[in-house]
Amino acid sequence: MSESKPPSIVTRFFHACLLILGGIIALAVALELLAQFWGWLALIAGIALMLCAGAWAYRYWWGRR
Repeated sequence: MSESKPPSIVTRFFHACLLILGGIIALAVALELLAQFWGWLALIAGIALMLCAGAWAYRYWWGRR
């Protein structure tokens, strides 16, 4: 069984910096995509909310009779 040395603090710091940079880039891309589609997402969410409210009102209305 070979004994490997743990990575140095400099290597660990460099890898952490790369991971943080990758996270920042991924977040920037996600925000850019969200900025393009937020209107459509809001419309879909509004329609879904109206359908759920309509179904709830229908069940409430016919459940009382």
